[in-house]
Amino acid sequence: MTPHICVVGAGVSGLRCATVLLENSYEVTIIEGRNRIGGRITQSDQMGPLEVDLGANWVHSTGFNPIVELARETGTPLHRWKESTQLIDGEGSPLAKSEANKALEQVWEILEEAIDYSKHNSEQIDSAASLYTFFETWCDRALESGSLTGREAELVLGMSQMWGAYVEDCFIPTNYKKIMALIAAVPLARAHFQWNTTMTSIEALTDGGSSVGLTTSDGKKQYFDGVVVTVPLGWLKQHKQCIKPLHPRIASAIESISYGRLEKVLIEFPTAFWEPVDSGAGNGNEEDTSFVHWLSPLYTTQTNPQRWRLECVSFHAFPQPYRRNILLFYTFGDCSSYTTASIHGLQGKARDQWLQDFFEPYYSRLPGYTTACAPLRFLATEWCNDEFAGNGSYSNFQVGMTDAAHDVEAIRHGMPDQHIYFAGEHTAPFDGLGTVAGAYTSGEKVARRIVEGRQPTN
Repeated sequence: MTPHICVVGAGVSGLRCATVLLENSYEVTIIEGRNRIGGRITQSDQMGPLEVDLGANWVHSTGFNPIVELARETGTPLHRWKESTQLIDGEGSPLAKSEANKALEQVWEILEEAIDYSKHNSEQIDSAASLYTFFETWCDRALESGSLTGREAELVLGMSQMWGAYVEDCFIPTNYKKIMALIAAVPLARAHFQWNTTMTSIEALTDGGSSVGLTTSDGKKQYFDGVVVTVPLGWLKQHKQCIKPLHPRIASAIESISYGRLEKVLIEFPTAFWEPVDSGAGNGNEEDTSFVHWLSPLYTTQTNPQRWRLECVSFHAFPQPYRRNILLFYTFGDCSSYTTASIHGLQGKARDQWLQDFFEPYYSRLPGYTTACAPLRFLATEWCNDEFAGNGSYSNFQVGMTDAAHDVEAIRHGMPDQHIYFAGEHTAPFDGLGTVAGAYTSGEKVARRIVEGRQPTN
């Protein structure tokens, strides 16, 4: 009899898991809470005819990356950012690009030392210590030796707190749509989909026959030979009681791993005013700004009294035909929660006005800005308000975690004796956590485990 597996979630990991199972003659049912595939990967045409990604934009390229191969196969362009940075200090004044780029280079140097130190001294590192602690110690030594000035140390420490200060990966200047279509092709053709349906309980059975009972939001109970749960970690945190029984070590791991809050706000302008008029156009000039970092602002007392730092990437740094006069802002943590709570329910001009009021103190500090540069349109994500995304973005490790690697391994191992498995970016190999490639790989690996477990042994 053909084994029948249920995959909960039609994101990257669920689709890849389903593909491998289908290619090995399994029957697959996919339960998806939305009316579409993709999960946290989706697009919007609100910024014009070239749809932009609301979720993942990046292709993290450490070592072999299956997403890079899929990009090549589908003709999806990949852009590698040039290290050309603008930096706005706490008073709102732009620094010379040379000074900003020097600070960024220093950040990279310290980060590489921190990674190397962590690899060789992980057992001795205090769980209360953070990456920022390493930066502080490094800068203190540099100040004592005279290799850094006080101003240089201030800039390095300020930039070290940015979410994306260390990004060296590829960015998709179009969107993930073609890649997702390829990932989804086999499941869409051959799997059974139950759309707009959520899992309300999973129960391991002991009476023979099918191994796992699964109840959905429509009250229907179904039986499968196994279930693979690929929902986001945030959703799993909120609904882990639905899995009966859930191994205590897995329950502890789900609680321990943090779930981030990353949001995006895209703002389109009539011109790329932040670039010199003679900067050139068409193929991505070496001097074109890739990143802008705003250090903790003293000038946003009305709109941002918490002085959250911001950063953005410039779509004007793309080569043609992808170049656009768009700044993509990233917010994270409490800033993301505040912005998404503030715009939730707002529509049209009211929504745009709130976004303009909040972000204008930042973009208006860029060189070349005048009132003639008023934004044409805005687009803001609300993953923090998305129940199916688990009200967040992706997994991360907060300061204070003591057993992070084993936490990930516990969820990844799942409960094979009960035929209940987990996949998703939160179960990926360590260097793939929080990435599309990690989600893809996790789905493939858990499917292969299921297939290999069914094969007769000699």
